[in-house]
Amino acid sequence: MRTKYYILLFFCLFCLCKSNQKICEGENCRNGKFLVSYENGDRFEGEFFEDIKHGKGVYYYSNGDVFEGEYQFGYKEGAGVYRYANGDKYIGSYSKGKRQGFGKYLFSDGLILEGHWENNHLQGNAKIVNAKRSLVLEGNWKDSRWMGITPTNPSMNAIEISNPE
Repeated sequence: MRTKYYILLFFCLFCLCKSNQKICEGENCRNGKFLVSYENGDRFEGEFFEDIKHGKGVYYYSNGDVFEGEYQFGYKEGAGVYRYANGDKYIGSYSKGKRQGFGKYLFSDGLILEGHWENNHLQGNAKIVNAKRSLVLEGNWKDSRWMGITPTNPSMNAIEISNPE
């Protein structure tokens, strides 16, 4: 009876070890800095580790967008700048390929949206300023939608408006 368990254990360990093997082996594995062109027209110039984007790099999308920043195990990770083909730009933090943490979205017309991003969406208190850094709008955001003005006193559910009289 014990031998059956040993054989089963050996088989499980064999399958586990086999599934954790490297995807690339020998000379087919990219390590270091490379320029890679993809079938869809995208290009990546940057660092690889075992054939996965890892380190600094620039990704050129076929639609004209460009991302420049850090990669970890194939995902955008850490500080990065995403330039859109229409002239907009996002400067901020990434985690597992998505906007995460503080970031600024600069519109091509000069407006700047500053705030905290979670899972690619603007969340919490954020503000929009113009090119001269004058405040245009400040308030609460949820899933990249403006929810309204943030009350000055969080315990109140109303906004205080001064009376001119």
